[in-house]
Amino acid sequence: MPRIAGFDDDVQIVHIGELFRARSKRDWYINVWCRPLQDKKSTRISNLALLSRSKRINSSKRGENSADRVIELPSRYQLFPAKLADFPDLSNFDSVRKAESRQNAFIYTEKKPGRTVKYVIPQLELARAIFLINSYLCRACLSSTTLQLEFDVQRPYFHKHVDIHVLKTTTFPLSAFDQSGTTMILAWLLTNSDAMNSFQSIYSHYIRDRQFKGIWESWCFSFDPPPMDNWTLHVRGRFSDDKSSYLVEEIIGIDIDAEMPVLVAFIHPDFVKKENKDGSVRHGSGSVDWRDQEEEYEIDDEESASDQNQTTVIDGGASFVRFKRPCSVVKQEQFTPSHKLIIDEESEREGGKQVSTDEPNQAGKLPSADVGGKHDLTDRERYYAGRFISFDHMLKILKFVHGCTILHQDTLALPKVGRSQQQMLENGTPRVIKSVWLRHGGQQVVLLEIDTSDGIKMLSTKILFNADPTKWDEQYLQIRKGVVSKSLSWPNELLDTLYGEHGHRGINHPKHQGAEAGNIPRESLESWALRFLSAI
Repeated sequence: MPRIAGFDDDVQIVHIGELFRARSKRDWYINVWCRPLQDKKSTRISNLALLSRSKRINSSKRGENSADRVIELPSRYQLFPAKLADFPDLSNFDSVRKAESRQNAFIYTEKKPGRTVKYVIPQLELARAIFLINSYLCRACLSSTTLQLEFDVQRPYFHKHVDIHVLKTTTFPLSAFDQSGTTMILAWLLTNSDAMNSFQSIYSHYIRDRQFKGIWESWCFSFDPPPMDNWTLHVRGRFSDDKSSYLVEEIIGIDIDAEMPVLVAFIHPDFVKKENKDGSVRHGSGSVDWRDQEEEYEIDDEESASDQNQTTVIDGGASFVRFKRPCSVVKQEQFTPSHKLIIDEESEREGGKQVSTDEPNQAGKLPSADVGGKHDLTDRERYYAGRFISFDHMLKILKFVHGCTILHQDTLALPKVGRSQQQMLENGTPRVIKSVWLRHGGQQVVLLEIDTSDGIKMLSTKILFNADPTKWDEQYLQIRKGVVSKSLSWPNELLDTLYGEHGHRGINHPKHQGAEAGNIPRESLESWALRFLSAI
C-alpha cells in the first residue's frame, strides 16, 4: 500500500468531510481526521481511493479488505437522501460527531421477515465505489468537460461495437488500461447514458451547492446515483447500539447489472507491442521486481506532478467490481518507432519513491502517479470458457470417472507488472489464469492453468499440494504477478518458498495439434487425467 506523507504510521480515519480549495488554485483537498490526532487534517481528493472510514493510513500490515455485510438492491428499490446524522452512534467525540453529521448520505431500508435494517450509506463512499476509482476520475468529476475532451466515443455498429478513441491530450494513465476492472468501469461510464448522467451530476451538485468564504471554496459531496436495480454492495461497517441501523464505512466490492455493448475497443497510438531491433515482437521482461512493488511509494501532497514521465499506476488496495453482463474490452494497438519505446521505458524509471497524484504539468517536480483502480471479479468462468475447453474436459474425467470433487474454481485476469505485456493476449484482451481446488480421497490440491490460447507459449498445468485457504488470496496474487514477471513461466523459486520444494509439480499437456481449441482425443484426455492422479 502507498503511504501518504504527513500522516503518522497506522493512524485510523474517523472523519471524511468537505472538499475545499483556495479559490486561486486548481487543486482540490478533502478533510480527513484521524486517531490518534494528527497535525495533518486533509489530503488531495486524488488520493480518495485510499480513504474510507475506520481504515488505517500508512499501515505496515496489509488489510484483509473483507466485507461483513451484503446489501442486495432489488428491482424498484428506493434510496432516500439523508445525512450521516441519521446514524445515531457516529462517535463518542463531540467534534467528530458534529462534523460527520453534516455529510450527505443515502438510506436504504431492508425489510426481511422478523427484521428491518436501515442502511446509512455515505454518498461519497457510494460514488467512490462506482466512479471515483482512481486519481484521474476523482479530478475529472469536478470538471464539466474532461471526459468529453479526452475520449471520442464512436458507435459504428449500432451500439454493439463501440470504438473509444483515447485522444493524445488525455491525462488518463495509459498503463491503467491494463487493469481490467478499471477499463470495464470506464467502458461502462463512456457508453451507458445512465452512468454518464450520474457521473456528470457530481459537477452539477458542486456548482449548485458550493460555498465561498474568504479565499476558500468548499463543498459537501453529493450526487445522483445511477439506477442500481439488481446490484449488490459488499460492505464493511458497524451497527448502531440498538442494532436497528448500519453505517456503511467502506464498500469493498460492487456487482453491477447494467447494459453494456458487446465489444468496446480503446484506441490510442501508444498502445504498442514492443519491437526489438531485429523486428521481432518482445512480449515483456523477466527482470521486473514484482514483489511488494506498490509499498515503496509515498504520496506527497505538497509537490505537484511532472508531465515528463509516464504516470505510474499504484494499486491502492483497490476494491472489486463484477459486471453481471460484461462486454469484451480490448486495446487497439499500433506500432511506433523503437526509439520512442526506449524513451518511454527510461522515463518510467525516473523519480524514485516519492510521487504526486496531482494532475501532471510542466512545472511539476515529482513523478506523476495515479492511485486506485478496480480489481475485476466479473464471472470469467462462462466468459472465457472457450480458452479452457481441453482442460475442462480433463476435469470432467477426473470428476466423473475417478471420483474427484471440485471444491471451487475461478478465472482471473493476470495483473500488470512493470512494462511487461504478458498479461495481454496478442489481440489485446486480458490473459487469464484458472484455479481449481480439487479433492481426491484425503488429498486436497490446487490446479493452476494459464490461458495460452494465442499460442505464443506452452505452459504445463501446475499442482500445488500445500495451499492454505486462509492465505490463498495473498499467495495467489503473488503467483499471478510472478507468472507475468517470469515472461509467462511458473515462478518456481516463489513456489518453493510458499509450498516447499516438493509442494508443487508441473503436469505437461497432451502433445496434440489444436489442444487449446479442445481437439484432444478422448484417450489423450484420459492419459492426461491419469498423470494428475499419479501426481496426487
